[in-house]
Amino acid sequence: MEVIIIILFLLTRILDFITAPLFNYNARNKRHHLPPFTDDLLRISATDIARKIRNRELSSIQICEAYIKRIKEVNPILNAVVEERFKEAFHEAKLVDGYLKTTSLNCRELSKIKPLLGVPVTVKECCSVKGLSFCVGLKSREGYKASVDGEVVAKLKTSGAIILLVSNTPELAYSWETFNNVTGYTNNPYDTTCTAGGSSGGEGALLGSAASLVGIGSDIAGSIRLPALFNGVFGHKPTPRVVSIKGHWPQSMDDKFQDFLVIGPLTRYASDLYLMMKVICNDKCNLKLKLNKEVELEKLKVFYMEDIRGSVTLPKVSAEIREAVRRSVKYLRKNCGVSIIDGHFPDFSNVHLVCISELFSLKDIPNPLKWENASYLIELIKFLIGKSKFSFNLMYSLFVQGIYKYVAGNHTQENLALKEEIIKQLGTNGVIILPTSIGSAHKHNQMYFKNIYSYLIIANALGLPSTHVPCGFDRSGLPIGVQVLAAPYQDRLCLAVAEQLERCFGGWVPPPERSL
Repeated sequence: MEVIIIILFLLTRILDFITAPLFNYNARNKRHHLPPFTDDLLRISATDIARKIRNRELSSIQICEAYIKRIKEVNPILNAVVEERFKEAFHEAKLVDGYLKTTSLNCRELSKIKPLLGVPVTVKECCSVKGLSFCVGLKSREGYKASVDGEVVAKLKTSGAIILLVSNTPELAYSWETFNNVTGYTNNPYDTTCTAGGSSGGEGALLGSAASLVGIGSDIAGSIRLPALFNGVFGHKPTPRVVSIKGHWPQSMDDKFQDFLVIGPLTRYASDLYLMMKVICNDKCNLKLKLNKEVELEKLKVFYMEDIRGSVTLPKVSAEIREAVRRSVKYLRKNCGVSIIDGHFPDFSNVHLVCISELFSLKDIPNPLKWENASYLIELIKFLIGKSKFSFNLMYSLFVQGIYKYVAGNHTQENLALKEEIIKQLGTNGVIILPTSIGSAHKHNQMYFKNIYSYLIIANALGLPSTHVPCGFDRSGLPIGVQVLAAPYQDRLCLAVAEQLERCFGGWVPPPERSL
């Protein structure tokens, strides 16, 4: 029966080849450019800003004003904001500045109890922020507000962070294209005719355009790392269960859901990943992750893959991303003295089928059609005549889910065996460098003809931490990058390698002011 999935993969590749010129033709002369930013405050990392605020070198009001101004400049073009709380943020920033004038605590003490004091943060809408929109793109929830803060948001506030807004996401965070029938499409800051990715696309677009300092996203099948790739920033998918997902919506009654879904940070600077992880992790897991322990890079084993060999169903990885993998490996060998291993694991030719099947084997996958007693076929017909309240993103995701549920076999044992093999080879000092996805950002709605998730799903299905690292641009001027995977609870290895590769490639680069 799985031959049906193989045929569908091959058909998708053919349709992608046929339709690509049509998407490009349709997007001609529709690109808009962001206004340039001249405020140097927007170029400072969150780590440095937090330190400068504690040292009274900068005020929280200055930083919040700079970011709010930038958000107002770019959001009419990007459409990344669902709901803002700028007035409340101004008030909280004034309180921070007043507190710093009166507190007897020194900078070191403040850094321990309030490491994000006065730092503005943006949050993906599906992570609840009390009083802000919590409909997550679902038409029937339009106008719904979060009644409480999720645990991650509560930790951010306790650390002194100031929440500016909640950002756009696909319907139920169910797609790699950020679009829904409530708030519409989010555009890519490097080319507005392209997608910002999903499902943390709003966060990715704000960060890429220098309209956010640090952000919070969620990832069940690449939803942090794909927007990080498409928008030229860093994104970290933590080891499962080290960050609470309480307050995220949707949820599942299946306990295995927590092995797939994680909440994690997106940042413009690699150092800020450490800062954010220390804040949002569960207290017990913080000790287990050893984020303060220095990584001995010269003892690191680096496996790498330019692409997954032996599969006719997977699209080719772009030449620029394959070169980014090679360049990453060369840099780490030359500058850090790591051991390099060509890591083409024997079972990876079938890894996309194994890992995706494991995701869709969950017993309680959130399904709004069931919640609202709606028929898939009827809603599909309604969509074709413009009458459905559900987006095609959601309908497509449910179709893919159904294909795997009824056609794919049970690959749980293969997934477990692969996980055991990978963890054994990685140990406590190994990482894998491989493509985050097959290429840079594509045009809006082109996702339906692209298999972009096969490299993303590996970390989720195998329970591994993964960090996306920006690695420059392709010939179209769109960001490219690689991801770094490690064994469970070895997140610090991913982050350490990300810092090194930031030096190699230059990290985040602002979008161009005019066409390249």
